[in-house]
Amino acid sequence: MSIQKVFTFATIFLALCACKDEKQIAQQAGQQTSALPVDVIQMEPKNVPLSFEFSARAQGYKETEVRARVSGILLKKNYQEGAEVKEGDVLFEIDPKEYIAKLNNAKASLAQAKAQLRRAQTDWERTDKLFKQRVVSEKSRDDAQAELESRKAAVMMAESDVETAQLNFDYTKVTAPISGITGMEEQSEGSLISATGLLTNITQLDPIYVIFSASESEMMSLANMVKNGLVRNPENKNEIITKVKFSNDTVYPQVGKINFINSGIDEGTGTIKLRAVFPNPERRLWPGQFLRLVMEGLTRVDALIVPQEAIMQGTNGSYVYIVNDQDMVETVNVQTGLMTKDGGWIIDNGLEKGNRVVVNNLMKIRPGMKVTPHLVENKQSNETTKN
Repeated sequence: MSIQKVFTFATIFLALCACKDEKQIAQQAGQQTSALPVDVIQMEPKNVPLSFEFSARAQGYKETEVRARVSGILLKKNYQEGAEVKEGDVLFEIDPKEYIAKLNNAKASLAQAKAQLRRAQTDWERTDKLFKQRVVSEKSRDDAQAELESRKAAVMMAESDVETAQLNFDYTKVTAPISGITGMEEQSEGSLISATGLLTNITQLDPIYVIFSASESEMMSLANMVKNGLVRNPENKNEIITKVKFSNDTVYPQVGKINFINSGIDEGTGTIKLRAVFPNPERRLWPGQFLRLVMEGLTRVDALIVPQEAIMQGTNGSYVYIVNDQDMVETVNVQTGLMTKDGGWIIDNGLEKGNRVVVNNLMKIRPGMKVTPHLVENKQSNETTKN
């Protein structure tokens, strides 16, 4: 091969290599300038209805012990255990013979005291007349007046004894102090019962109480949000609406309201006891029943909601990635608040309206990285729940 052909071949080879290197460089440059595509949601404030859910237990509206007020033999029971009774119904009868005798004796003593009072009144009138005629001494008049006052007091005592005897006689018929459902009898007919002896219980079921507890931190958080204007009652109602769920998640159809908040915190559990009252005309709620209480009626205003998967955890707490106006990734520390039913978090601090929050490819991006944002719909629920 001639030298000229060798130079020509070498020139062609170098030219081809140069073209290949330029192509590779161009490809690498293109790879370096292409930005990672990411999905972002834009922060738009929403008014979110709040829903707080707590473990709860039903309790009778009134739970009363029925006790005897006099001792004696229990003669009769006038109700069926577990039946509904009305206030004033006679439930038990105690042998009244002893109390009838005491009542009659008290009445006789009263009649005797009244007769003695009439005689003392007559003597006083006669003695006072004679004293004015200067026939009897002043002492005689004073003695007659004292006797009259004594007989008046004796009548009052006798009347009190009659009232006591009458009450004891009336107590031989044990009546229902409230309307409600009766419990099991504690004493059977023929038993000798003592005064204050327990006979049965009555529980009023309509309405009915539902007792639940909220943690101190939950109540303080809610109070702070109300104070800062983040929570309000849009319908300006005085009562917070409450509902209850059964163990199978069925919702009880009647709506209740909170009527009591304990003024102290349980030192053992760090919780505050609250009470709601519910209509219970069909007796679907029973004392001791375990329930889930749902508290509604408040709204979290101007809430910014972020999907749970977009929130990362770091040494300084929770943070999210946002895309700035130059499509560069930035890290923003956030403070989460309540959670929505779909698993999203309301951001109390850290984000602003219009921020674009990254919701995918989170493990592939870093602060300062160039990305291609793709705006997607924020599908988080507009209703929150707090368990």
